[in-house]
Amino acid sequence: MGKRQETAKEAAWRNAKKLCGLNGRQVAMARALGMNPKKLPGLRPSPQQRWKLPVGAFIEECYRKRFGGAPESGLSSRAKGERRSHTDDASETAGEQTRQVEDLVCYLANLADDLERWLVHGKIAPEVLAQVCREFREIADALEARTFIPQMPEIPVPPAPRSARSGPCDLPEHTFDGDDEIPF
Repeated sequence: MGKRQETAKEAAWRNAKKLCGLNGRQVAMARALGMNPKKLPGLRPSPQQRWKLPVGAFIEECYRKRFGGAPESGLSSRAKGERRSHTDDASETAGEQTRQVEDLVCYLANLADDLERWLVHGKIAPEVLAQVCREFREIADALEARTFIPQMPEIPVPPAPRSARSGPCDLPEHTFDGDDEIPF
């Protein structure tokens, strides 16, 4: 029974690593934090949750808050000062670039939805256009510098459209003099 549980646990960690796009260091951090590998895929942000960190970044943030830094990578004391191999760096960089592209696609899809809501409203507010221009400039600068694309705030929601028919609040107020009859 001990070996069966061991393999089931390892399979759960492999599955979480695959589904959440975690690297070995992030898995080690999650294990040190005592996280449940079966619950990690549920922490993935949906496209509507632009504010939510990816699971790997969330694990790193939790680890930093709890232990105050990155974990020791399990290398021998002699190898700790040595740099990781070029292939490890390249694979982590490729994973980060993939996440950046996914985040950018998500941002652009949400931006299209937000702008569509403004167009249904009738026109886009000038401050919203200015915000979109600033965000595009920040994204272009980050891509050019090959740095992380900053998290973008949501665009303000357009005011609720007024209905074609008038409600009771839109009726002109009528005052009655003493000579007027009450209309009911």
